[in-house]
Amino acid sequence: MQRRDFLKMLALTGTSLMTQGCATSPHVKLDDRILSNLARLPYHALAESLPLEQDYECRIEGSLPEGLHGSLFRNGPGLFDRGGLRKRTLLDGDGMIQHFRFQGGGVHYRTRFVQTEKYRSESAAGRYIHPTWSSQAPGGWWPNFWVTNGIKSQAGITVYLVNGRLYAFDESSFPYELDPDTLATVGETTLGVSREETIYAAHSKIDPRNGEWLHFGIRYGATPLLQLTAFRAGGSLAWRRSIPLPRFVYLHDWFVSTNYLIVSLQPVEIDFWPALLGLRSISDSMRWRPEKGNLLLVIPRDPVAPPIQLEAPACFMWHSINAFDEGGMITADFIGYDNPDHFVGNDPVLSAVMQGRKGDYAYPGVLRRYRIDVNKKKVSSEILAEGSSYEWPRIDERRLCGPYRYAYMCEAHKGSFFWNSLARFDTLGGRFNRYDFGNQVYCSEPVFVPKPYGKSDEGWLLSECLDSRTGISFLAVLDAQRLEEGPLARVHLRHHCPFSYHGFWQAAG
Repeated sequence: MQRRDFLKMLALTGTSLMTQGCATSPHVKLDDRILSNLARLPYHALAESLPLEQDYECRIEGSLPEGLHGSLFRNGPGLFDRGGLRKRTLLDGDGMIQHFRFQGGGVHYRTRFVQTEKYRSESAAGRYIHPTWSSQAPGGWWPNFWVTNGIKSQAGITVYLVNGRLYAFDESSFPYELDPDTLATVGETTLGVSREETIYAAHSKIDPRNGEWLHFGIRYGATPLLQLTAFRAGGSLAWRRSIPLPRFVYLHDWFVSTNYLIVSLQPVEIDFWPALLGLRSISDSMRWRPEKGNLLLVIPRDPVAPPIQLEAPACFMWHSINAFDEGGMITADFIGYDNPDHFVGNDPVLSAVMQGRKGDYAYPGVLRRYRIDVNKKKVSSEILAEGSSYEWPRIDERRLCGPYRYAYMCEAHKGSFFWNSLARFDTLGGRFNRYDFGNQVYCSEPVFVPKPYGKSDEGWLLSECLDSRTGISFLAVLDAQRLEEGPLARVHLRHHCPFSYHGFWQAAG
């Protein structure tokens, strides 16, 4: 720790001691006013908990395609409320795994909460105990002091089935393993690596060419460390390394090509010391600093080669689409925002929705591309498509890390933040195919499922949707090549489902 940082810590600690009864990022009190406001939002069910675990056979409308056999796992926050209090943002809640099992012409549906240490202790107490990245623990300053590295995992963002084992991931923590059949929680795991030597973010990449499973994570501290971990196809450790970061920023996803790892240090800075000392939550300590631009780290896929640092205009990214190499050039496609006002700002929609308000979202998600010349150490950026707001991109995972043609994503109507359409973008022709569910239906990330005997890029899309007219959710099954024809089948649930982030498909063996 540098002397300047030490003095700053002492000053902030003094401030904390004088205001230790205060909490600047408390949970939201779920009173009648907020309940009334929520009822007026057509998408309010996306921000409502599903506290009871489910287990039943679904009703099918339409016809499930022959050949669609296997399991779709989805992960997202399923519990936002406890004891009359709720989380401050839609991105914060206890992880709930959904399992759609396609077999025998029907679909069985099951949900289970990931039995994290946090979930178990708070369930037993019947109230919130622990701080999360958006909401401070009740009780003022002291329960939140010096906990930035101790934020407990909620295992509520992504889910992967690798080598027969199911894993639920959160940000900057360790995953939890679950039984892929029953969804029973096995426990937290470091994937066989020492706790001191790695940390995991939510988004990893599986290279289909060699089966390598690649992870990044940021270990936050006075000097943040980028920790990279790669596992061979069989699960053994291939290599790992730590790289000190020149910026203290938030990032959610990255790029992996055949030969490189690309990390974009976007200028969402975290005011580290107030968060560490319990003055406010991590999310409330984030600031958008566009004047600083993006800093790209281009890292060869090996344990020793030094990274290349390149500057690019400021652009926020939730999710990458894909990256691939062509000689000495890297192409990296993603959805970017000129300003993440929906997430960081005065009244971001992702926080406002928890109180039944519209919030800010003036800047759309735009399809963008980096072209990185590794030899000349230069990067250029271009817009592939704009005019709408896009998010939740997926591709045929068999093409990850290499050349690809089609990207699938959600698209929002003009003036809407949440998404009503599914779109397929042809990166070669620059054309879109779409299916619009209508103003009152909200869709989620489309997971691509390859047809077992189809040609390249032939498959189906699976997207979980909320019908706000009924307050009930369904899983839409569409032909990826004929989106405009609409769902082949709708797998109807008996209830709503909170907004679910990411899914993983495993074909039946």
